[in-house]
Amino acid sequence: MTTSYVAHPQVRIARAIRELSDSAGYPPSIREIADEVRLSASTVAYHLRAMERQGIVTHTPGHSRSYQVLR
Repeated sequence: MTTSYVAHPQVRIARAIRELSDSAGYPPSIREIADEVRLSASTVAYHLRAMERQGIVTHTPGHSRSYQVLR
């Protein structure tokens, strides 16, 4: 049985994506996510790539504001 580990910042990022998407009606930018979770944009981008590999989020390459939480 394989279990995936989700780091605490990733939980905060997923929550921020959900909350910001709900309030604005569209997905947030990486900078907006970074401001919400109080991390740098590069750190958020790193975690988003890891979360995408784990199947937690998805996004359309080349499109801004396309991150969505899958689970």
